[in-house]
Amino acid sequence: MSESVAPETEALGDAARVAGLPVTRPRARGTISSDVIRGFAQLTDVAAIVLSGVVAIESYNGFLGAIVERDRYWLAAVLAGLIFPFVHRKGGGYATQRLSELTWQVGRMMVSLAATGSILTTLAFLAKVAPFYSRGWATLFGTLSFAALASARMGASLLIQQWTRAGRLSRIVAVVGAGPLGQQVVAKLKALKDSRVTVLGVFDDRMTRVPTEIAGCHVLGTTDDLISQVRQSLIDEVILALPLRAETRIGELVAKLRSLPVDLRLSLDPVSGVFPMRGISEIASMQMIEILDRPLKHWSGFVKTMEDRVLSGLLIALTAPLMGLIALAIRLDSKGPALFVQERFGFNNDTIRVFKFRTMRYETVDPTGAARTKPDDARVTRVGRVLRRLSLDELPQLFNVFTGDMSLVGPRPHVMTMKAGERLYHEAVGDYFHRHRVRPGMTGWAQVHGLRGEIDTPEKAQARVAYDLWYIDHWSIWLDLKILLMTVRVIVSGQNAY
Repeated sequence: MSESVAPETEALGDAARVAGLPVTRPRARGTISSDVIRGFAQLTDVAAIVLSGVVAIESYNGFLGAIVERDRYWLAAVLAGLIFPFVHRKGGGYATQRLSELTWQVGRMMVSLAATGSILTTLAFLAKVAPFYSRGWATLFGTLSFAALASARMGASLLIQQWTRAGRLSRIVAVVGAGPLGQQVVAKLKALKDSRVTVLGVFDDRMTRVPTEIAGCHVLGTTDDLISQVRQSLIDEVILALPLRAETRIGELVAKLRSLPVDLRLSLDPVSGVFPMRGISEIASMQMIEILDRPLKHWSGFVKTMEDRVLSGLLIALTAPLMGLIALAIRLDSKGPALFVQERFGFNNDTIRVFKFRTMRYETVDPTGAARTKPDDARVTRVGRVLRRLSLDELPQLFNVFTGDMSLVGPRPHVMTMKAGERLYHEAVGDYFHRHRVRPGMTGWAQVHGLRGEIDTPEKAQARVAYDLWYIDHWSIWLDLKILLMTVRVIVSGQNAY
């Protein structure tokens, strides 16, 4: 007598084959585990740093004619190779999705290398051996390490992108719940068209009350069938697509599935549509959903502050003679002070006093900013037109940056009465005040994308605020440097400057 096969098991096998997945063997041929990629990346980093240290030692001995104790320097190179992966891992540098982001990796590697150097310096100081190490070797070692790590990441980025396109990094996902939320989750996963995610199918214990297919995916069986399939090591991740009000059922499923070797996730898609969620944190042993993070906190805030103070100080020193000549030209051209001081929105909606060179006739100056400047504005002086054309009237804001009221890069500070068309800015754009979560800047992401000068429609105001909010969410020191370079090009072009 031949063995009978349950209909659910047949459907399970058919659906798996439709998805191009095996039913009885561990994983698809050629699939590469994320753990293997992360482990290989860490080993590569260790090798790159230790090799860089050895090359630095030999270069210092051979080419520079210095004599060093190799054992002492080899020990430092090995310690650096062991410390760096630990620091980089703590910063999220080995997350699989991050390994292919070359720009992000380069920036984070610089931070991790700096932290590694600080730890080594501290250890050398505590061991009272710091004077025995050459600063020239340390500089060469750091430079070679960064070059080696960046080269390795470039190769890894290209390889991961190639593997992703070939589907070798695909995660096999199963969805529990064939109700409206399950349909919504499956539809979004399918619409993503991401080769890194393969949806095997849907599982639901209410087999007699659910359709056989939702959003192009088969309903393969009950959660018992799911467990059987996971036992064959076919599935990487299980998503519970159940409404949050069904907490009892969710608890039962978690208890039932928690022993399986899969990533178990609870979909919060309906909630995330109402407000953003950044992750889960814990306060006083209570689990909290992270909705928003304060921008530029901890290390990022320190880096941003140092960037502003150091660069603004250098720029003040370099431009001081030019600012003196500009002030003299303004006084000779028209009566009144050379500087114009105006109250504007600053960090956290506080009021700050922003400095500018005066470009208008003193008797026509409007401290409130309610009267917008227009092309060929009769209030602008002869010197003022030149200053505005080259954005030199903004130079005194370097002092605002140096004192901490502003940043070199950030959303531009607006006067309280600034309008978009005939409406106040905050009335025209609902998210307007969100841009004040960081200090205002002398230049910004919106300004280098053509949104400079007069904003005469609500649509332009919304676009400018959208660019400001994108900058806040994606800040990095590299983005700031990019904006500063783009600003030079915008100034030279004279676009919307009047």
